[in-house]
Amino acid sequence: MTYSDKYGSFFGRKNSDGNIDVLEVESGLGANRLDANVYPVGSSLSARYDHPEGITLSPEDAAKLGIEVE
Repeated sequence: MTYSDKYGSFFGRKNSDGNIDVLEVESGLGANRLDANVYPVGSSLSARYDHPEGITLSPEDAAKLGIEVE
């Protein structure tokens, strides 16, 4: 199951730090924004704001949203 919201459909990939990089299903590129009340790792702005560097979530936050991790 992938996570979907008004910005698209997303999946996750575990990175070397053990966190989850959130990627767009269609393009495979990093997600810049999610319609969710979570905070990317190391950011004081929620995922509802634009993150041009991409969004990385803790495993707990990714699981809370139901993001499928490959």
